[in-house]
Amino acid sequence: GDPARLQELIASLPEPRLAPLGDQGYNILVAGIGGTGVLTIGALLGMAAHLDGKGVTALDMTGLAQKFGAVFSHVRIAERPEDIHAVRVAAGEANAVIGGDIVVTANTEALAKMQAGATRAVVNCTETPTAEFIRNPDWQFPLDRMQQTILEATGEGRADFIDANGLATALMGDAICGNLLLLGH
Repeated sequence: GDPARLQELIASLPEPRLAPLGDQGYNILVAGIGGTGVLTIGALLGMAAHLDGKGVTALDMTGLAQKFGAVFSHVRIAERPEDIHAVRVAAGEANAVIGGDIVVTANTEALAKMQAGATRAVVNCTETPTAEFIRNPDWQFPLDRMQQTILEATGEGRADFIDANGLATALMGDAICGNLLLLGH
C-alpha cells in the first residue's frame, strides 16, 4: 500500500488504556457483520482468559443470517468460573464493546448493553454500505450520527473510532484483519 497513508492511519491510533478485571468480572460485547471474524474475536478472548486461568463464557448470537447479518459475541471473564452466573451480557453491563461494524454497534441491541461512564468502546468507522443503499442510491451513510449515538451511550471520551479496514488493508493487504486490529487496540 501507500506508505504515507499507512503512516497517517498509524498516527491516528490513540494510546492504549488497560482496564482492571475488578471484583465483578469483565463483560465484553463484540458486534459486527457475519463472516468478518466476530465469533473468532470472541473465541480468542475466551481462550486468552482460559490460558490466564480465569473463568470465562462466550455466547455467540448469529441471528438468522450468519453471513453479512448482525452478529454478536458476549464474552464474560471473572477470576473464577463460579463467579459467572449468566453467559449473556445484560443491559448496561458491557465494560467494553468491540465494534467491527459501526452500523451494528449503533443499533439498539448493542447500545442497550452500554452504560455512560462505565463502557469503553473501540469501533470500526469504515463506511460499509447497507441494503438501504441498494434501495435508495441517494442514501447518505450517517457516520456522524452513529458516532454521536455511541458516544452518548458510552459517555464522552469513552469511544475510539478507527478505520480498521483501512489499517488492515494497508498493513496486511486484506480488510478481514480489521477486527483483529480492533481487538489489539
